[in-house]
Amino acid sequence: MQLLKNKSYWLSLSLMLSLAVMGMFYDILNSPERGFVVLDSSLDRIIPYVPAMSIPYLGWYPFVFGVLAYLCAKDRQTYYRVLLSMNISVWICYLIYFNFQTMVPRPELTGSGFGASVLGWLYSQDRPYNCFPSIHALHSYLVMRAVLSVPTIRKSVKMAVAAGAALIILSTLMIKQHVIYDALGAVILGECIFTIITGLALYRRRRKESKWSEGIS
Repeated sequence: MQLLKNKSYWLSLSLMLSLAVMGMFYDILNSPERGFVVLDSSLDRIIPYVPAMSIPYLGWYPFVFGVLAYLCAKDRQTYYRVLLSMNISVWICYLIYFNFQTMVPRPELTGSGFGASVLGWLYSQDRPYNCFPSIHALHSYLVMRAVLSVPTIRKSVKMAVAAGAALIILSTLMIKQHVIYDALGAVILGECIFTIITGLALYRRRRKESKWSEGIS
């Protein structure tokens, strides 16, 4: 309860709006006007098509922002690092979309259940481009990676976040919104950027500590 009255927490949390600003550029690039390629593989054709997986796919929004809010409360520095990593990674994704546009062929919608209805709505809202790397997989992996890097977070929480991220990434493949290369590219990109940002932050901290210790010696 005390946390909700903390102005510093809410100011830090407001930085998540940067992700919404970044999202404004997504639709501009989501088109085949510059040409496109299809990156599907034989493994993608083995993965079953499950319209009901559209539900965890849309759960990406509360999952990512919920985990970020949790990180902001538990470890502010890791929160800043992962948020910066997410913004940098999305810019890289946009550069790739502009220069190397990909498309995922969508199967014919079947079934009449709730999952099929949700997937039909999803297909109508998001064109089948801007696929490699997958931003869904990218953000899911990054928040999971950040949580796993904090030693003070309970193991049960880490397992829950890892399971949620894995389910969302799997959902992108099972509703044929992305292919395996999209997910792998997102994980590799996210890992590289988060490792670099974390390494630079630790290097900066060590330099500050070194200067401080020199000053009192």
